Amino acid sequence: MKTGSGRFSGKTVLIVNAAGSIGLAAARLFHAESANVVMNDTRGEAIVQLAELLGDRAWATNLDLLDAEAGPRLVNSVVDRFGSVDILVCNEGSSYGGNMEGITAEVWSQVMERNLTTVFHALQGVYGQFRSRGRGSVVMVSSLAARTGCAGMIDYASSMGGVLGLMKSVSREWSRWGVTCSAVCPGPIAEGDQGLNSDLRSQYAQTQVELASRNVTAEEVAKVILFLASEDGRPINGQAINVDYGLHIYSF
Repeated sequence: MKTGSGRFSGKTVLIVNAAGSIGLAAARLFHAESANVVMNDTRGEAIVQLAELLGDRAWATNLDLLDAEAGPRLVNSVVDRFGSVDILVCNEGSSYGGNMEGITAEVWSQVMERNLTTVFHALQGVYGQFRSRGRGSVVMVSSLAARTGCAGMIDYASSMGGVLGLMKSVSREWSRWGVTCSAVCPGPIAEGDQGLNSDLRSQYAQTQVELASRNVTAEEVAKVILFLASEDGRPINGQAINVDYGLHIYSF
């Protein structure tokens, strides 16, 4: 693969929950701009295939971040291989879908654990290194649904709102150590599932695209992630950036 402008030359990016369309797109773009790229997801096939395609400077891992000890183990393994973790990207997770009546306690717990607890454990993993080095960048992928609500996807929207609360808290707490933390909030994605089943994706996209000019692509979201993680993006901290072709305008 061609090397791009090299904004991330010598840096290592760790992408967790990486098998979704945004995670895969971000991995490709970071690699093209000279970063070492580590993709972690228990859904291993897509990230293994991409790592093989990218070749040098790409690595796929499959630690389950539901395990509280997996975050430090993952980060230590990345440091052993590449020498550092400079950027953490926490991609969004999954949804079973449903209204208040239809979501069971078990489903609620599973969605919160997969979408929020895994992000928390990844942050715990990088905390020590970022603090000791006095520098780092965290970009979280939330969702427009976290800001506007989403009927029929209460579990998903609530977990993504939790991601935004976590982002704001981390940005306040870690900024003293030179670490930035922001989030992107995509609208419906034009391609790929991002953890949603096909029926949910179609329903969400159909009800929203009538308002906006078009759906955003995974690569367009990934480009915003790269900007936030770059030197040019360092003045932006604690912000949730809508990436939705203006869809949020119609939601208030």
